[in-house]
Amino acid sequence: MLPPFLDRLTPRVYPRTRLLTAAAVWTAVGIFLCAKGVWFSRHEPWGLIFVPLVTGLGLGFVKSRLIFDRVGQKIIAHIIKKPPLACLGGLFSLRNWALIIIMSVFGRTLDVLSLNVHWKTGLYVMVGSGLAFSSRLMWAAWKIPAATELRRI
Repeated sequence: MLPPFLDRLTPRVYPRTRLLTAAAVWTAVGIFLCAKGVWFSRHEPWGLIFVPLVTGLGLGFVKSRLIFDRVGQKIIAHIIKKPPLACLGGLFSLRNWALIIIMSVFGRTLDVLSLNVHWKTGLYVMVGSGLAFSSRLMWAAWKIPAATELRRI
């Protein structure tokens, strides 16, 4: 529980707004990572980056189905279980925020490593496309007008 002076400063929003925010974040980060992956190979001929791009997209789809979909479902459940007006920052659990920080540090480390640009392209496209594809679950939950009614089931 936050101290009263901090509690007054937290932006309180409804579940649909939190679902919209989570979906937008996952989509935006996914698109950004894909674009960054392509940016690494911007000086390479398209014929050389075709394989890392297609491989990254394929593995991203697999990662989406095996990992990100489960995480997305947990985030949706976490958002719906919260009170009707809850802090916008609480749309992700503490564990999710820790994973976001770890993945950001991993990304920064990957940037400075002298890894082949094709590997970097493939990794960034894999993670980005996986996130963007799995964001469909949050968009679907947001689209349901009575998403908060799922709490009663």
